[in-house]
Amino acid sequence: MTESNSLPSALTIAAEVDAALAEAGLAGPQVEREAIPLYLSFVHELIDCPQASVALSALNKSNAAELVAQWVTQKQQPVNQVVDILTEHLTEVIELSRVHGTLQDFKRRELLSFHRNIVEYLQRSSTSLSNAHNKSS
Repeated sequence: MTESNSLPSALTIAAEVDAALAEAGLAGPQVEREAIPLYLSFVHELIDCPQASVALSALNKSNAAELVAQWVTQKQQPVNQVVDILTEHLTEVIELSRVHGTLQDFKRRELLSFHRNIVEYLQRSSTSLSNAHNKSS
């Protein structure tokens, strides 16, 4: 009996890798590799609910903080918990962008600044709501 010990060709392996990436949703031009758009997609996933009805295309750097604050208010989410989630997303985006080779220093600083602006906006909004609630009591 002769048993074939032939190894798969490089083309076969590449096809299998491509198929696995596609199955995992990690293949093709639709996969975001740039830091800020990737972070925005995570933010969109966080606030994506029927009440928010925010299209990903409508979410951008100029309105993200306000939309997240509105979602926090509507869902009555604790600001600290949301900040922790956003920080986890930030860390993941930095790692993914670094792995993809798309994270230059200036982009990292821009991403950190963007994240900091959202966090500060949420904290200001939370403080404003707390002050308004205390005055009405």
